[in-house]
Amino acid sequence: MKRLLLLLFITVFIGCTKSETRELPLHNKKVLILGNSITQHGWYVDFIEYYLRKNYPEESLNIISVGLSSETASGDSESDHPFPRPWIHNRLDNALNITKPDLVIACYGMNDGIYSNLKDTRFNNYKKGINKLKDKVEGQGANIILLTPTIFDAEQKKEFLLTDSDSYSYKTPYAHYNKEVLKTYANWLLESQDVPVVDLHSYLTDIQTNYKKADSTFTLIPDAVHPNNMGHFYMAKKILNDLYPAIKIANASIEFEQLKDDPLFSMVSKRRYVRSEGWREYIGYERGETIKTNDITPTINQVKALDKQINLILENN
Repeated sequence: MKRLLLLLFITVFIGCTKSETRELPLHNKKVLILGNSITQHGWYVDFIEYYLRKNYPEESLNIISVGLSSETASGDSESDHPFPRPWIHNRLDNALNITKPDLVIACYGMNDGIYSNLKDTRFNNYKKGINKLKDKVEGQGANIILLTPTIFDAEQKKEFLLTDSDSYSYKTPYAHYNKEVLKTYANWLLESQDVPVVDLHSYLTDIQTNYKKADSTFTLIPDAVHPNNMGHFYMAKKILNDLYPAIKIANASIEFEQLKDDPLFSMVSKRRYVRSEGWREYIGYERGETIKTNDITPTINQVKALDKQINLILENN
């Protein structure tokens, strides 16, 4: 069902009239990407932008990625967290009103279970937060794509894991957080939503399982929570597989060998970072303290300069 929704989204994007636009769901529109620290790290966005620019150099691509570390959709937080976790709904109105996106991509869930066992209250807060996010985006006349939460690798935190406690947290997580909580959140997104959902959780689980058959110590998530560069690569590959099935991407070892000396990838990554940092602070957020800048012009000018270099690379390829 979700695969059908994605295909329908690709071929009949609401409000589009040009056939080339209908077939390119992230092109020729403004795309806003929201999420937690995984999205703030932004490497999967780098990969997405790189492959889209490489495969469609003549098309307009306008992605603003403003993930925020520690953020949730639920509004929940651990008692021992250094500060109340940021809540997307404290900055969502600003984000939508300032950027005016045509499409929003959102990835939440990793922090929303608060690294604890499955509890109805937290799960319901996550559901309410996601549904409210969807409603607000659609209320602005934009479309939304949801990403299921990525995976938690308990093996990387095994000395801190708990199975029966009243004080689970990111420091001492629930031993079965991945299978019992994140998988449940992912399944709910896949089963309940009437919008496209990209299932990162199952995809990354399968990728990691296959690698572990050859090397039991292998992980895509070295600190248990945050995907490494390869993890971000496979996140991007799954998103592009679903949205742009015509783009063919090899496995990580082959692609990384090509990317390490590719000036286009380096420049696209730098551009994404500059733009993300500037727009995140211009939208504003609370994370232990309030951060808000009042002038986006310096970021716009930096991005324009980087665009010239990117266009020059594409012209010479």
